[in-house]
Amino acid sequence: MWTLITGAGSGIGRALALELAPRGHNLILAGRTVQKLEDVAETVRPEAPDCELMTLEVDLADPESTRNLAHQVGDAVDHLSAFVYCAGVGEPAADFASLGLIDFQEALAVNVSAPLLLTQSLLPLLKGGDPASRIVMIGAGMDKHAQPGTGSYGISKMALRRLVRQMSVEFDTMPDGPVVSLFQPGLVDTPGIRSHIKKAGDLNLPHAEWLAGRLEAGECLTAEQAASALVFTLNQVPDSDFHGAVFNGADLVDSLSFAGS
Repeated sequence: MWTLITGAGSGIGRALALELAPRGHNLILAGRTVQKLEDVAETVRPEAPDCELMTLEVDLADPESTRNLAHQVGDAVDHLSAFVYCAGVGEPAADFASLGLIDFQEALAVNVSAPLLLTQSLLPLLKGGDPASRIVMIGAGMDKHAQPGTGSYGISKMALRRLVRQMSVEFDTMPDGPVVSLFQPGLVDTPGIRSHIKKAGDLNLPHAEWLAGRLEAGECLTAEQAASALVFTLNQVPDSDFHGAVFNGADLVDSLSFAGS
């Protein structure tokens, strides 16, 4: 079974690839930086020698590149069992007046328009599965919690939440359609969040110190923990509980840890 992961070069996307490969998933790893994708593939191969792997470069801010990714996937496989959208962008701004239109538009393009366009383009590969193909969009707690300087990322992630809801009701009208959910990982220690904290700190944004303190205190998930929780939703949750759901990564990690103790 084939799974497409966007944003697979680092963070949760990378950890997810390492979790899924030994579980029988063949992987299409997509992202902006080919070398990072190849590094993930080289890490996967010794751990899962039977896993088939593809790496595909894509600029999700560019609709033409996004469509090209879908075409390449369609040329390579007949069906996708899962599609996980891990990519996300959005720079902090010093204040509302400094919120740049270009960055705001890029955040909307990558965090909202690209998952819409990619899902539309991949629908022929996502329909007709038995069991139904699964789509997961990675959200952010910042969507409902507005803080100074977080407009681009937070607003676009709120729009993604609404997009997932729209997908769920649209897929309900398809007798052989996929199922979709939103995965809210919470605070995860990734290169992306550390870069955000550095930039936000340089702008003296109040949330930077709070986030840094939580990371240093270990009050966060690792990328591996988030990926394990995500794999649970992909492989263990029934369709009826998966479709249209919003999963909280930290709560899942806690419950899985308790179940395993």
